[in-house]
Amino acid sequence: MIEFKKREDNGSILDIAPLVDMVFLLLIFFLLTNSYQKHQVSVTLPATKSGQEVTETKKTYTIEIKPNGIILINGKTSTLNDIEKIPKTAEVDIAGDKNISYQTFMKVLDRLKEADINNVNLLTLKE
Repeated sequence: MIEFKKREDNGSILDIAPLVDMVFLLLIFFLLTNSYQKHQVSVTLPATKSGQEVTETKKTYTIEIKPNGIILINGKTSTLNDIEKIPKTAEVDIAGDKNISYQTFMKVLDRLKEADINNVNLLTLKE
């Protein structure tokens, strides 16, 4: 009969499975509790006393209007004609700088109306 030598069990084996589980739990915790700001716009929004927070239900597009008339759609420089590429069922948030001309603002609203986009929100700051 063949005899096998038994290894001495010194108890120094480290099981890392619980450690990996804890790292994943911490990662999920920090991802879920991280403060998320829906709208991060680079324009100075006008302040209002009334208004309510918008809940996100559909795919949201953000149109930013800079004081010099430059239009950004979801952070990318665009033209008025690019507004027609937005789906009709999308929710559109307009973030117009408080110093833009009324004419520029109305051109954007007019183009949204022509594209048959009716779910439009105007972004402001709360006073």
